[in-house]
Amino acid sequence: MHACRCASNGTLSNLSSGALAFGRDMYLDIPLIADILTIQKHRQGLIDKRLLKANARRLQHDYAVGDSVYKRNVLSLSDKLRPTFSGPYTITRVYTNSTVELQLSPHLYECIKIRRIKPRFALEKGE
Repeated sequence: MHACRCASNGTLSNLSSGALAFGRDMYLDIPLIADILTIQKHRQGLIDKRLLKANARRLQHDYAVGDSVYKRNVLSLSDKLRPTFSGPYTITRVYTNSTVELQLSPHLYECIKIRRIKPRFALEKGE
């Protein structure tokens, strides 16, 4: 056997990518007729299922000016004892492209994606 990529893949209906490309089974010398539309529908179904699972874990929060948030720190391998979040910081502007502007100090502002921040709730404020 002198074929590349002959391992089967679950997202390709347990067919190898070489079998789909060449129209022949990579293990046995027999022709293979693959239904590409069925494979596409199966893969799209898996994508939709994983998207619903990811969105179910996501915290829905509408940020407003004046809210307090925590900023996620960028950690490397040697920073395992460093805190994951820093703050709290105050939101000074909210943009429509999923970014907010944080006031880090009296004269320092940072525009940051909302995926890198976590809201500070009233229970954490002591109110």
